[in-house]
Amino acid sequence: MEKKWWQRFKVLGSPLALGIYLTFTFVWLSFSYYTSKDQGTQSSLLVQIIRRAHEISIDYRLLARGPKKPHANVALLTVDAQAVETLGRWPWPRTLIAQSIQRAVDGGAKVLGFDIVFAEAQRNELLSSAADLYEKGIISEDQKSKLIEMANISDADTKLAQTMEKNRRHLVGGTFYQFSEDQNLPPGEVDYCMDLVFRTTPEFELWDQEEILVSVQDPLQATPPFAMSEIFAQIIRAKKDAIRNQYLESNPGADEHSIKNFTHLEMIRNCSHFLDDAEEIFNPIWESHVLSQMNPAEFSYPTYRDWLNEFRRKSPPNGVPIVEGWDMNIPKLQNAMAHNSYFNAHQDSDGTIRSSSLISRTGLFYFPSLALKSYLVGMDRNAAITLGFNPATGRKEITKFEITDNNTGEVVESIPTDGQGRLQINYYGPQKMFPHLSFAELLSDSDTLKVQQRLFNPKTQEWEEKDVKVNRKEFLKDKYLLLGATATGIFDLRVTPFEKKTYPGLETHANALANMLEKNYLKPWEDERSQMIVFLLVLGIFHTLVLTQMGALGGMIMTVVLLSGVVGLDKFVLFDNGFVVTVVWPVLLLLTIYLCLTTYRYLTEERGKKELRQTFQKYVSPSIVEEILSDPKNIELGGKKMDLTVFFSDVRGFTTISEKLDPHALSELLNEYLTPMTEIVFKNQGTLDKYMGDAVMAFFGAPIPIEKHAHFACRAALESLDKLFELQKEFEARGLPLIDIGIGLNSGEVSAGNMGSKTVRSYTVMGDAVNLASRLEGINKQYGTRIVISEFTHSRVKEVFACREIDWVRVKGKTKPVKIYELIKEGALAKEDQTHLDTYNQAYSLYRSQNFVDAQELFSKALDMKPDDQVSQMFLSRCSNYISEPPGEDWDGVFEMKTK
Repeated sequence: MEKKWWQRFKVLGSPLALGIYLTFTFVWLSFSYYTSKDQGTQSSLLVQIIRRAHEISIDYRLLARGPKKPHANVALLTVDAQAVETLGRWPWPRTLIAQSIQRAVDGGAKVLGFDIVFAEAQRNELLSSAADLYEKGIISEDQKSKLIEMANISDADTKLAQTMEKNRRHLVGGTFYQFSEDQNLPPGEVDYCMDLVFRTTPEFELWDQEEILVSVQDPLQATPPFAMSEIFAQIIRAKKDAIRNQYLESNPGADEHSIKNFTHLEMIRNCSHFLDDAEEIFNPIWESHVLSQMNPAEFSYPTYRDWLNEFRRKSPPNGVPIVEGWDMNIPKLQNAMAHNSYFNAHQDSDGTIRSSSLISRTGLFYFPSLALKSYLVGMDRNAAITLGFNPATGRKEITKFEITDNNTGEVVESIPTDGQGRLQINYYGPQKMFPHLSFAELLSDSDTLKVQQRLFNPKTQEWEEKDVKVNRKEFLKDKYLLLGATATGIFDLRVTPFEKKTYPGLETHANALANMLEKNYLKPWEDERSQMIVFLLVLGIFHTLVLTQMGALGGMIMTVVLLSGVVGLDKFVLFDNGFVVTVVWPVLLLLTIYLCLTTYRYLTEERGKKELRQTFQKYVSPSIVEEILSDPKNIELGGKKMDLTVFFSDVRGFTTISEKLDPHALSELLNEYLTPMTEIVFKNQGTLDKYMGDAVMAFFGAPIPIEKHAHFACRAALESLDKLFELQKEFEARGLPLIDIGIGLNSGEVSAGNMGSKTVRSYTVMGDAVNLASRLEGINKQYGTRIVISEFTHSRVKEVFACREIDWVRVKGKTKPVKIYELIKEGALAKEDQTHLDTYNQAYSLYRSQNFVDAQELFSKALDMKPDDQVSQMFLSRCSNYISEPPGEDWDGVFEMKTK
């Protein structure tokens, strides 16, 4: 007999060899992980699993660290429940926004950032009334003009714009961007086109007014010469006009917003082939308008296509997230502010916000986040990013994210972002670690303000939410205020490491801002890759040596000690100093080695009956299990040839049924069907091979040989039909979909044994006899039958079970035809049923001898006896066809099965 798998391991060196093998496997996997991570192939299963585990480990490390005191000058100005109760339903008149701005700045606030966008003008009732009164003839033209003049003076947006203009140095406006539906990075040439498109939009004009810029050094960005750029810009403008006009022709009543959105999105889509389309325009004018204006020594491209190929070669994709469009403030307000930002949040695949995207771009223009821009304005600094080519990913990425002094231009610090400009947020704790100042509180006339904040209680050693009274001027002095909504129902609930779905999105920006103000960063360890691989190698071998020398209890204690050491090393040496490493690697290594070696020892001590019981208790009835255990020599797990009967059943139209039921109801229905069907198999000494959705595969005659296995299989099939009819009545009474089944049986020699991979095996059967049984199950649909058996099964049961031959078939992949039979009943038939069967058999015999006329008459007679006999109906149709078009002399009456 073939050696068991644990016996092979024993030859290779027992637990020591297993531990060393696992160690080197982890070293190889970690190397592959870091390589895939560097190359940006995040879609690989390994990267996804480890990255997900790494993200969760960061959450737990932050939770283990606990809350910490945040930067004192960062606070939230909140549209909260108190403000809604005091001022009414949001949104409020913008005169109140203007008042809050003035009060914040007058109180000494350094920066007021908006996590709000004023994308639409506030309705001016006086202006609307003037128009309505004039149209009704109630007022004159002069009176209308005076009312409009008064309306403009009292206009809330005008007042807010005036306040913003007055305090523009302290304000950071909020905008919202739209991501591309295609998250794949576009080629560099598309960036150039999107840049041209963006320059034609009002949003570009607004962004272009920024006073504190994000400067970008991109030595890899190829740009066309001026002569070509002008032509490209003209093409873009003409294309935009054409798309706009075409849309207006199709949608004459469209509003300006819809026209703008459609035109912009169509322009973005056209960017994928823009430069190729431009070839038609450039070819006729290449020499006259381009080459004639260029220095041949610097521009040596005989054709436009030559230039385009070189341009593409020099334009790698850009890894910084790309944005299709922007939802800006109305121009009146946007023009009043000197500084703008976006407040979109970056979520990981599980919806958790763990990082802040400090930079986004449209084309070649780069834009700052709310946190970054508030930091730059408050500190009077600029951001300077440098892009470089990453050969591992094949794209441009941020290699430097530097902050420069706005006066001297000197670099004062670097922010540790990744190549896409994302900063890992070092959260200070749950919500309200930063002071929450209600909007209504700011508008009050009191010299004191009530703020909500978590404060540390030395007695309880907990950070507790408290209402704190503070001096207005002292609190507001030098504050970075972020204005946004936190009232239930109007704010965006976010998932963070500290809270699930209850954390205000506004406070994520506050955390990132405070990180930059305090330089309190979480950053990757540059030497992690090389150091981690060596560490895993040493740790794994050491752990293996220790476990092989200790018992179960000692091994568990040593594993706990090593795990504690790894976690402690990460926390006190790395994480507390701002370094984030993939600690899941050593943790998984220790756990895997311990579990595998412990399991190995357990399995090597278990033999015989225990293994057999575990193997067969889910496949066969308890009585057969006990018979196996009484003499294990009865079976052979390694696989052998056996003569048995294979059973397949399947629910008809299960896809349609599943579409009618919700997942829970579908699961319940399947359980109610499969449970009695399985019991019937066990009752008839069958072995359950597997469930395949709604299908059941079983076999009779293994693992314990049974002399009349075909009889047991046929009996199980007929009992399954009887049970089906009971279930149909029960399901109909409960309003559930009716189910029907088809069953296929075949007897013959198969390979039976414990089969599968080295790690997962199951006792099953394989061979041509199995394949035929499966195909006979499926063939029921074509004959309108429920149980079809092969001639090999029929020859064994024909003396006991009533059957009728229904065709000869040639299955796909085989040349020899097989006779197939419908299983009708065990024992003798009733008189009328026997008469019907005799009539059918006479007709079938005439059909096979090509006497189609007489066969047609008898099939018709059989159909009169049983109108629902679909087999007779089928042959009646065949006879009619053959009478009209007789078959050739080579007709053998065999039906070809084209499908499996």
